[in-house]
Amino acid sequence: MIQQQADLPAGMDRKRELLHAVYGVYSGWVERFPLACQKGCAACCTQSVTITSLEGEEVLGFVKRKGMEKWLIEKLGKATAGKNMAAITTNQYARACLEHQIVDEETLGNWDFTPCVFLEEKICLIYEVRPFGCRSFGSLTRCSDNNGAEIAPIHLTVNTVFTQIVEYFVSDGGYWGNMADILENLIGNQASGSTRSLLPAQSIPGFLLEPYEVKLIHVLLKQLYEQSAEKQTFGDLIDNFMPI
Repeated sequence: MIQQQADLPAGMDRKRELLHAVYGVYSGWVERFPLACQKGCAACCTQSVTITSLEGEEVLGFVKRKGMEKWLIEKLGKATAGKNMAAITTNQYARACLEHQIVDEETLGNWDFTPCVFLEEKICLIYEVRPFGCRSFGSLTRCSDNNGAEIAPIHLTVNTVFTQIVEYFVSDGGYWGNMADILENLIGNQASGSTRSLLPAQSIPGFLLEPYEVKLIHVLLKQLYEQSAEKQTFGDLIDNFMPI
């Protein structure tokens, strides 16, 4: 069922509060899986990682605090991000599915395996402020050229729901896109107002859940509500999508 968008807090500090609540609840939940991922695993660390403009602000703030801004500008100048980017956001895809529309492969984009600009010697330089897309990566087995990631179906479901929620946080004027493109716009194109290769973030149309998954998602939304000082937003999500 397609629902009406709830009101969002306007201030960046409030939005960061929501984002950090997602990071915290997700981190606690994902610990139940015996993931094989370790420091130095970097198969997922590519320029296909997508983030929101809110997450980009978090990353850019960290970069500035570390005195890495000039370094990042040089890195972004060599980035290839955006060339295979999806033409729809996660919430747009969810809406299409809920409305029984067919989404072709070209619209979904192709994976770009070029290493992430923040990856050096298979180590993430911004690990402590990495966006949700990076936090959601995981595999029950070690990845290799011949062996992709293996993930439990419920893990994938939670990843999708939380990705939708993170996008929703900036659906009142923010953007979604490849990490490098988001950062390039935040650093270099703010004055011109350019949003090259970016898509406006969308509100949540509903969640793509099997009946047996609804209870778990309700529990996680309740945890988000309880652990965030900005309760109304998560309360609205529960009322709109999980009124059980």
